Amino acid sequence: MATRTRVRFSKSEFRKELMARKREIDKLQTAKLIAYAESEIPQMAALMLTDTTGNLLDSLCWGVWYNGKLAKFGYYRERQEAELDSYLHELSANRIPVNGRFLAQQFLAQYKPTIKQGWEVVWGVLAPYWAYWEQGHYNRLIGDVVQFKAMSQRYDHIKQELEPMCKVTFEVNVPQ
Repeated sequence: MATRTRVRFSKSEFRKELMARKREIDKLQTAKLIAYAESEIPQMAALMLTDTTGNLLDSLCWGVWYNGKLAKFGYYRERQEAELDSYLHELSANRIPVNGRFLAQQFLAQYKPTIKQGWEVVWGVLAPYWAYWEQGHYNRLIGDVVQFKAMSQRYDHIKQELEPMCKVTFEVNVPQ
């Protein structure tokens, strides 16, 4: 005599269980990406050799978006430290004041993620003169080209670590 055990899955119950597990995995992945984003910030700051006003480090920020919504964000320093004035085009007659923390806050508030399903991690240095340093520019004070590659070096590192799992891009926007 044979004994039979028959199992019939309820599609709706099975689907509920899968969705519950997916939500748990998504929360874990989000937490991992937040930790990763935070861990990169000190590495980027360490490569910023010149920050005489404090605005550069105040403008260093990160954000993690999940399904188009901001999950968490942060800054290199939690409170604003800049005390001295900083200007865009410092050596020109057109000296525009720069507040690094304000620019970082504005960026995070206005950023529109390009990914609507899944995760997007963004790091930024929002003090506009950083783009000149990253790209390289002629500095009249020292009579030579100055080029700091803090963001592009970290980009290379991040790309090497994450590229098999995701697309990594790098962008430098030079203000006019």
